[in-house]
Amino acid sequence: MSRDNKQSRSQIRSAVDYAQTRLAKLAEGCKGLGGISVASFLETTIIPIPIEVIVAPIMAASRTRGFIVATVTLAGSVAGALALYLLAWVLFDDIAQPLIDLVGGQQEFDDLQAQFKEGGFWVVFAISITPVPMQIAALAAGAASYPFWLFLIAITVSRAIRYYGLWLLVLGFGAGIARIFEGRRPDLRQDTT
Repeated sequence: MSRDNKQSRSQIRSAVDYAQTRLAKLAEGCKGLGGISVASFLETTIIPIPIEVIVAPIMAASRTRGFIVATVTLAGSVAGALALYLLAWVLFDDIAQPLIDLVGGQQEFDDLQAQFKEGGFWVVFAISITPVPMQIAALAAGAASYPFWLFLIAITVSRAIRYYGLWLLVLGFGAGIARIFEGRRPDLRQDTT
């Protein structure tokens, strides 16, 4: 291996170590955890990008605090889902319907409302455990006046499985799992230098 190649690898490794240190510090601080909770709230309400892309690298950088990161992610997500549910329940025609129109989800919304009549709990559970945007399910549940306590249980259990499951994956597979959530292939080669 040439000297330039080794130096380049060393610089990359140095940058990765720096990023991991910064992410670990983010997970350690209250402001960082609050930011994760806010990001999770926003992901559940208005930004349809999976929060795992953000929290997986943080969990990998600070594996000992991964449980806390999963917990604040869960709290933000549940709070966001409850806010959308209440928004749709109270102000569906004034606010929720324009939001559905904005994201172009009227057909999906109508389909979900029909599904709530048959098995609402499992509809909410299935949508919130998968990477499908949660906004439509929360709005449909609120607009359909689906029982609040069943909605809360479905959201909390399914999102807990999702975020604590991610934490367990990070514990088991390390930083390589974060690469998957970033849309990259895990690096299976071991660095022998």
